[in-house]
Amino acid sequence: MKKSLAILFVFVSCVIQAQPNTEIYVFDLVKTDSNYTIQNPVNITHQNPRYDNQPYFTDNGDLLFVSTRQGQTDVAQVDMEKYKWTWLTATPGSEYSPTQLPGSTAFSAINLEKDGTQLLWKYSPNGKPEVIIPDLIIGYHCWFDSKTLVSFVLGDPSTLQVCDTNTKACKTYGKNIGRSLHKIPGQPKVSFISKEKEHWEILSLDPASGKTELITKTIKDSEDMCWAPNGTIFMGKDDQLYSFNPSVDADWKLVTFNKNKIFTQNNNPLKAITRITINPTGNKIAVVVEQ
Repeated sequence: MKKSLAILFVFVSCVIQAQPNTEIYVFDLVKTDSNYTIQNPVNITHQNPRYDNQPYFTDNGDLLFVSTRQGQTDVAQVDMEKYKWTWLTATPGSEYSPTQLPGSTAFSAINLEKDGTQLLWKYSPNGKPEVIIPDLIIGYHCWFDSKTLVSFVLGDPSTLQVCDTNTKACKTYGKNIGRSLHKIPGQPKVSFISKEKEHWEILSLDPASGKTELITKTIKDSEDMCWAPNGTIFMGKDDQLYSFNPSVDADWKLVTFNKNKIFTQNNNPLKAITRITINPTGNKIAVVVEQ
């Protein structure tokens, strides 16, 4: 374990040093007859000129994300009605991938301590933070339900693991996966990206049985995606967003950006798109871009 943590510490230290200056823009997401349009961009992280990333909409529509301050990353929250920031953590280590626990005001996040220890923690508004799965080096995660955790576990290769957080028992259902894990709207399944083939694939997973099924291929070499409440998938690549609804679409469709006088063709906030997330009502999309 010490050797694994040492290797992980070197890897993560390099990643942290190489973190780009990123911003999070929130757009209105509008459904048209044929597809989707985004409009009215708002830079909600303009206060911080460094690393702002990993946005996650909560059940009430607020946005969790991580932001750099004093050489580390902490979890912050934006009230989307007032566009007001609140810091939620101030730990000696750095937090990543904040995710609301189902049916709770608590959230989980990866905590990377200064000695290289990396574990998933639970943060409650009025409680002491606690480790969720001891000794499991989780890189990314999503919640299937209040006790079932689906995780990207670091290793060579990375593995897809489903854990019962009550018993701490975990099962491995895949390897060489991407970082994007999501509960599929309206289905008792989660989605993940498999990198086993040259052209990566979006697969569904039944956490109870371990059964997987192909949903579609990704946008070429893109690994960040999210689901809209109606079952449409969104992915970004470079300065373009795409949508795909497995129920009705044969291929990916380009999402139109309705520019206004503030954003011209040469002043486009969509640059090097990575993480994306959509709010529970499906009318807002948060997009991480390079500054």
